[in-house]
Amino acid sequence: MLTPRFELNQDEEFVYIKIHISNIRFSAAAIEMVVNENVFVFSLPPYYLRLRFPKQLVENEDATSEFVPNEECIKVRVPKLNKGEFFPDLDLGAKLLARLNEPSNPCEKSELKGGLIEEVDIEGSKDAFQRSRSELEREALTYDWEVPQTMPDPLTDLKVSVKYGFNNQYSDYLTPSLANGNDINELSDPDHLQPDDRIMERLIKENIKFDMEYYANDYITVRYLSEQEGDVNGIIGALTYASPYWKLFNDSKSKSTVQVEFTQEEQDRMTDLPRKTYLIDDPRPLYYTLLCLLFSYSYEVRSFQGETTIESAWSIGKLTPQISCLDSQLIQSNNQTEKNMIRVITLTMARRALGYPLFRHFDLVKKSWMDVYWTLRCGKRAVLKSLLAIRELFRKHDIYYVYCKILLDDLCAWVLRDDGCNDVVLRNLAHALRKEIDVLDKKDVVFEKLISTNTEEIPNDAQIEMDVEKEDQFEFLNLVEVEELADEAYESSL
Repeated sequence: MLTPRFELNQDEEFVYIKIHISNIRFSAAAIEMVVNENVFVFSLPPYYLRLRFPKQLVENEDATSEFVPNEECIKVRVPKLNKGEFFPDLDLGAKLLARLNEPSNPCEKSELKGGLIEEVDIEGSKDAFQRSRSELEREALTYDWEVPQTMPDPLTDLKVSVKYGFNNQYSDYLTPSLANGNDINELSDPDHLQPDDRIMERLIKENIKFDMEYYANDYITVRYLSEQEGDVNGIIGALTYASPYWKLFNDSKSKSTVQVEFTQEEQDRMTDLPRKTYLIDDPRPLYYTLLCLLFSYSYEVRSFQGETTIESAWSIGKLTPQISCLDSQLIQSNNQTEKNMIRVITLTMARRALGYPLFRHFDLVKKSWMDVYWTLRCGKRAVLKSLLAIRELFRKHDIYYVYCKILLDDLCAWVLRDDGCNDVVLRNLAHALRKEIDVLDKKDVVFEKLISTNTEEIPNDAQIEMDVEKEDQFEFLNLVEVEELADEAYESSL
């Protein structure tokens, strides 16, 4: 059976369901529609639609249905049991898709939490959902973002497949994509590297990728040449771009319920998401992943002033450590220096943003983090809208779609669910992020670089000795030092 495309609307008395049934011939006698409390069922072979609404409906003489030939759809009107009652999230139709073989009595279903089996294609019960949501909100108020203290397992076999992706539940997905030219991946052996080893490779690649001359060029362009060149379509335009979520939040009358609307295309994309519940012991790594993805997307959109390009999937994937390096841990197990995960994330993403994208400027990093802040303040609907846009960039790519399978599909579905991503947590996370953005400084962004030494006039024996010791000749450079060198170079060129 096929799930038809549908649209939902409401007024004070009725819920309106528009069901699209393109290119079929049918008899009215073949149509079956049933209303049972909050469940609506429509059947017209080969179409089958079952929706579970948040409030109760009633089937009486006011219920109507009409076939509209020129629109190839059936319009159904179903009365609300309680007139004037508001049905939330009707534009998120994927949330209402009830499951086949779901018992009509929700109390017959097992609870979501405490089970040993993750439910696939089964909706949670009403009682379990209420308990789950109340527990999530209580937990959200006490969330901290401290770095977890864990010890690596010394008995781990490095050749055994490891887990990665959403909730660390996938393995053996990346190797086939490498053979097809997956140039987002930065790991030498993604299907076998342990989490700490992924971090080590990521840090090495970030140090290598940072180009002092490239960064200095963008820095000089902004500081000295912006007024002369009028670069409105380049980095100057990116810095002056205004995030739509900043506008939306500040124009909203109620800061706690910002209205984020979804297009019909976005609603259709939601119906393709996995339909399952998720058993997650600690959801904080998922929120960290959201932060990284939202930053990568915001940096890309800001760079092109609200647009994306054919390279956007690559850019977002390269920036996001959970994609390019399969790194959901972000900090090594034995790290005793950093205590706050939000700080770790802001610094990690700053390092990556100054090594990979087209524009590389510290102010662009700060402004992109503020774009993430405004997205979080607009709530989970804004987060979901951004995630759907990111997922679409990867879904349409013949190689990068693998990241939809291991991360983006499940992450979108988890954010969509009422018992998944939580608005209280997002608000908490936004405030914690804002504190770190305000104190993020250029001197905090550090790269380890090789010292360049002029050895042309050194005697041969000294040259040999230096070559032996060269592997230890590293120095740490922060952005302040790089900018001072850039200032000196520019002034000397005048």
